[in-house]
Amino acid sequence: MSEVKRVWLITGASSNFGIALTRALLKAGHRVVAAARTISKIPFVTHDELLVLPMDVSEPASISRAFEEAVKAFGRIDVVVNKAGVHVCGELESIPEAAAREMCDVQLWGPARIQAEAMAIFEAQQSEGLVINISSALAVFNAPLRSMISSSKAAAEALTLARARTSPFASAINVRPGAFEKEPKTDFYPQLAAYASNDLGRTIAGSMRKQGSPPPGIGDVNKMAASVIALAELPRELRPKSVSLGSDAYSMALVCAKKRVDHLQYGQRLLRRLRENGSSPRITSPQVWFVANATSTLGLALVRMLLSSGQRVAAVVESRSSAPFRAAEDALLFLEQSSPDSETLEAALVTAASYFGRVDIVVNVFSPKQPSSKDEWLAAQALFERVFWNPILVCRAAVKIFRERNPAGAGGRIFNVLATPDSEDHAASYHNAANTATNAASTSLVRELPGKWNIAAATLTLDPKLFEEDATARILLRLAGVPNAKLPSQLPIGPRALAIAQHAAEAELSEVTSEGAMTRAMATDYAHIDGRARIGLTEAIFTMVLSPSPSIIGWIVSALSVLGWGLRLVAYEKVLSRCENHPISQ
Repeated sequence: MSEVKRVWLITGASSNFGIALTRALLKAGHRVVAAARTISKIPFVTHDELLVLPMDVSEPASISRAFEEAVKAFGRIDVVVNKAGVHVCGELESIPEAAAREMCDVQLWGPARIQAEAMAIFEAQQSEGLVINISSALAVFNAPLRSMISSSKAAAEALTLARARTSPFASAINVRPGAFEKEPKTDFYPQLAAYASNDLGRTIAGSMRKQGSPPPGIGDVNKMAASVIALAELPRELRPKSVSLGSDAYSMALVCAKKRVDHLQYGQRLLRRLRENGSSPRITSPQVWFVANATSTLGLALVRMLLSSGQRVAAVVESRSSAPFRAAEDALLFLEQSSPDSETLEAALVTAASYFGRVDIVVNVFSPKQPSSKDEWLAAQALFERVFWNPILVCRAAVKIFRERNPAGAGGRIFNVLATPDSEDHAASYHNAANTATNAASTSLVRELPGKWNIAAATLTLDPKLFEEDATARILLRLAGVPNAKLPSQLPIGPRALAIAQHAAEAELSEVTSEGAMTRAMATDYAHIDGRARIGLTEAIFTMVLSPSPSIIGWIVSALSVLGWGLRLVAYEKVLSRCENHPISQ
């Protein structure tokens, strides 16, 4: 590709990276379509090699118009760069639902529609085209206060690669840049009063809030632009599927890839122990269970098992007549609900808490019902409502009930039960992306909650046939007896679910440990940055924080690594930052 001048279309072209990439491409002789919501922020004007266009990635009509004008101007499109995005943070409870949905529109549905337009053009041209999705390290590191960013980016990554595999004329790369802004800004939604506790001040989330905007980035945006161009010039068979640029992004990707494998293995060991423990549930005292979609096959089995074991149940049903349950009034509460949203879910939980005095465990069971639609996008969004938004809204409402209605420190559990897709079509790619998003959001949520609240959340992804088996309900009951510190936030159950999770984990680890991955990442840092020390330090710290069951020896080794890498980092960067030949910005 290096000797052939291509036509590049860049969304989010008014960003620092978009400007740097546009400038580098024009200098290299390529033609560029620079698109942004506000074109006045793009410091270029249209000429023979450059077309500046307005594009709102949340508006399908705006996307289509921009592609039509681009093809009309240059006759073709060869490379599309998805850069548009928003970066607003806060606890899951503090982010308004409308704002969360807008973030998803921009960072998931926008890139998905852009890729669809691009692939249609690639196929019409009968020539290879490339989609470069500018993602984030948060797609793999599900950080506190970043639940919506992590989930939308993770889903976009999964969907980008899945859609590219469906065409012989399309390929895709997910690029995860580190910090490249000289004056980064982070907008936080106002913190709810309940989260401003001393306990939270000792967590990562509290530190993030106190810090406010992050420090200046360690990456050079011009080097990042050059690296992206170099990736596009590689032969298709040599291009990686996912790339981290910047030692900060690479270190997070490396640690998370290793820990993803570790957590997967830990979760399977836990499942084996639970299955070997006999048929009796591990619940020592009666608890109050809130079961959404209680008339599903799994919901029915779970409610029956709970009632027979002396538990109290609030069962959410579409209509009371559809629920074949019979129990004493003090043990069973029916809650009729046809279309759950944040307000109705919270109201149902409040009713349950008022009726029983508390709610201990919330189970949100995947609904197999799918509204029929011939429109691909409407069908995909309806699927996301069931697989992503419904669990997220349940989590928001449940956390509020746990902290407001339960005794201090009593806490609670949230189990979101998902299903693996049972096909390999377009719908399956959306389903996998939605599962990925829900897993990411659940993990972020766990990491932002104060420890003293004693609240845990886990996403269980099941093979479809397991929804029909009573053994699955028994596993749920036994998981309720696992201490919070030992409960995985993500747990695949069943051969298909495990195979999908293992493939994703192994592919991620293979990419990040491949030859040249670390060198490529560090090459975009400023000259005074000791990238290797930063990677080593981050790996040591995160190993201590993210290990599912750390040993004393492991902690000691990690602590010594933190000390060693930290001393090297301070010594190296302190010296070089004082040298006039190595300024922070060049």
